[in-house]
Amino acid sequence: MVFPVGRSFYTETPYGRVKGFRFGNIDAKPEHTIIVQGGISASGQLWRLDGHGWWQSLHPLFAPHPELQVISLDYLGGVGGSDTPDEPISLGQHAEAYASVLRSLGLTQPGAWLGGSFGGVLGLQLVQDGLIKPDALVVIGAAHQPSVQSAALRLFQQALLQQADCSQQGVVLARALAMLTYRSADEFEQRFNDGDEAFSYLLAQGEKLLKRHGQHAQSLFTHLTPILNEYRIDPSRITVPVQLVGFESDIIAPPRLMHQLEEALPDCRGLALIDTPFGHDGFIKNVADYAAVVRHFLPQLKTTRGTQSPLTEDIL
Repeated sequence: MVFPVGRSFYTETPYGRVKGFRFGNIDAKPEHTIIVQGGISASGQLWRLDGHGWWQSLHPLFAPHPELQVISLDYLGGVGGSDTPDEPISLGQHAEAYASVLRSLGLTQPGAWLGGSFGGVLGLQLVQDGLIKPDALVVIGAAHQPSVQSAALRLFQQALLQQADCSQQGVVLARALAMLTYRSADEFEQRFNDGDEAFSYLLAQGEKLLKRHGQHAQSLFTHLTPILNEYRIDPSRITVPVQLVGFESDIIAPPRLMHQLEEALPDCRGLALIDTPFGHDGFIKNVADYAAVVRHFLPQLKTTRGTQSPLTEDIL
């Protein structure tokens, strides 16, 4: 199967050079092209032959469709190959940058935008601002505004960075706190014997991020995390068909906000709420639970032939 091999490309934008990946049929028409974007720590390398792509668990949904093109972009200020702007840019500016990439590819009207977490927020912003008009928008684990609890926790992350003895220590602690917010209390009860064991795991995740991405890991918290406290989307301006997916135990995009978004969207085709112990990480961990919903919503994915690919864990 050659579909998981992503071909990289670079595009200059007003806010820096953006790296992207193209999977599948690069000659596909816009209506057979789907943009897929993940969380703030995502890479555009969604799928890999070795099974360690950033959103490998999503691959079985697309594997039966080599006729499609899937495009994913590294975030400016993220841990991929895109530039880090000298100063943080707003969500609207991020949207402008990625819209310019899609324009250069002739994709202002792609078949669909599928976004999880930050990728879902970005999709809402792009459509609200009229920068793209996909035939359909799938928003997974993202709402039109931040939850108060998640905003407070992100402010704690900023405080840890500012008060730490060194930037590396600050990144480790901020990432550890972020990982705590991505999962539910039930998952911690099931997975760990006590608080010390859980704390060691969280610190290890922070160290893993720092070891893997070095100085780029800090930009997640200086350039991307603050955006998630500042954005506000006007759902009434999003007139394309939308399918929402949320998670009962998610504190980043809790059910209450997901229901608000569902009611405010002019053309929401449904909200699927998944019961999972994984909290916000459900958008990676529970793909099998919402795959049928996405497949039913997107006509490009309605056939079911093909094979499954391996899943990944703990990569958000």
